[in-house]
Amino acid sequence: MKKAYTESELENIYRISIENMGEGLCVLDRNFVPTFVNRKFCEITGYFKNELLGKSSFQFVEGKSRKILKKESEKRLKGQSSHYTVKFEKKGGEEAFLLISGVPRFDKKGKFSGTIAIVSDITERKRLEKELEERTTELEKEVEKRTRLLVELYRGVAVSEERSRLAQEIHDSLAQTLATSLCKTEMCEKLLGDNQLQARKELSELRKMLAKSVKSTRRVIFELQFPNFHREGFTTVLKQYFQEFQRKSGITCDLKLRLGRSLAVKTQLGIYQIIREAMNNVRKHAMATSVDLVLRTDSKANLHLSIEDDGKGFCLKKTLARSESAKRFGLKGMREQARRLGGSFTVETAKGQGTRIKVRVPLKIQNE
Repeated sequence: MKKAYTESELENIYRISIENMGEGLCVLDRNFVPTFVNRKFCEITGYFKNELLGKSSFQFVEGKSRKILKKESEKRLKGQSSHYTVKFEKKGGEEAFLLISGVPRFDKKGKFSGTIAIVSDITERKRLEKELEERTTELEKEVEKRTRLLVELYRGVAVSEERSRLAQEIHDSLAQTLATSLCKTEMCEKLLGDNQLQARKELSELRKMLAKSVKSTRRVIFELQFPNFHREGFTTVLKQYFQEFQRKSGITCDLKLRLGRSLAVKTQLGIYQIIREAMNNVRKHAMATSVDLVLRTDSKANLHLSIEDDGKGFCLKKTLARSESAKRFGLKGMREQARRLGGSFTVETAKGQGTRIKVRVPLKIQNE
């Protein structure tokens, strides 16, 4: 037979349950004066029971939070329940944010007799929300800054294939990172209330992702910007480019320049674009450890460019087919750039045997 509990026993069970519940509980009379608080409520506020009971609840909050509390109290008088947040100063002076769920009580005659309030400490949640907001603001500022830089670079690009390349680079390195960051931001917002540990983990990953994005964007800017050949000199620019490329990629570069005559500006720009695109392909696809580049002129007024890497190579036929249909600079763009200079473009490669790009440009045509 089931044991029948007495009213006194049931009251004791309820009291033990209430005292040990995971949320703060406060019972207030019709004047919003606490008549009962549980152990968790005291833990949240930092006050002992005798410091809370019999005191007006309004004296424990100030400023905007007091106005919120009074407005919410008016809802209880009208028989309405609600959820709201107030800033609360604990007994020791520590600031806390409390989420309060207030429910009105009524006597047997239906008259308002007081309020039952369930109180949760959401200080840590508020801290995470603030951190998330700050990270989002930083992200927006970084996006705006990088967008301005990329727009400036875009204005300086004169060849249509270069514009396509720029769009693709932005999509591959920046847009995808920002899209993933946005998803993580939304995930953190959802986790803040239920899983703060996971939210912290997501914020940490977001921070690493943004740092990686900054590094990637700087690389894109480095690769897309056009140097001032008039001021620096063509050979100086190439040497600086390869020094920077080697530093950023870790790929060893051997640069041999044997130019017996000056090059027209059009030739300098065209050759520079081909070199830059070839090196970009090496960095992204070849898995190479070293690159040898030779740029020389011969006795017949021809300019010869050779770029050879020790990477994994590729199937030339398939890659050329993809290059024809893709909106990327790639092999197609390098070949057309060589043609615009009146020259030729060839590729020698096979899987596992590295790649060699060869360009020949007749300089007499360029100088006419």
